[in-house]
Amino acid sequence: MSEYVIVITPTGSDGEPDLTGPQTTVRVDTTDGPRIVELTVRAAGGSGLHNRTLPTVDFDLLVRAISPGTTAPPADSVAPAPVSLAPLPAAVPAAPGEERPRPYRKMPDTDVVVRVYEELGGSVGAVAKRFGVPRHTAQAWVSRLRKQGHID
Repeated sequence: MSEYVIVITPTGSDGEPDLTGPQTTVRVDTTDGPRIVELTVRAAGGSGLHNRTLPTVDFDLLVRAISPGTTAPPADSVAPAPVSLAPLPAAVPAAPGEERPRPYRKMPDTDVVVRVYEELGGSVGAVAKRFGVPRHTAQAWVSRLRKQGHID
């Protein structure tokens, strides 16, 4: 498998994960060289995010550390590069029984997706991997193309 999901959570004074702090999720694909394909920062419990609680992450070092065939320098030899994040709006808690909306990923040109789908033998999972999107996103694209009559 050439994909990694890294979840970063702060720790409390007891050394255990602090589930009330922000959670950062990084999805890295190393198929054609390392690249971050998804980066999500979310507030716990709908409490919102503040600049002072956001983690400082050296994403370059993180990606190099999990890349095949590369060696990351020792942690003490590299100063972490600060990540500048614009202030984010407060998270809106989901209503009871309501699922949080997923981030929107724009579908590439119809003919490109249809051609890739056919080249890969009609596999939604393979389409997702080719375009670097979650499987549910590729499934939505294929379903839409079926409804429109582009795919049998």
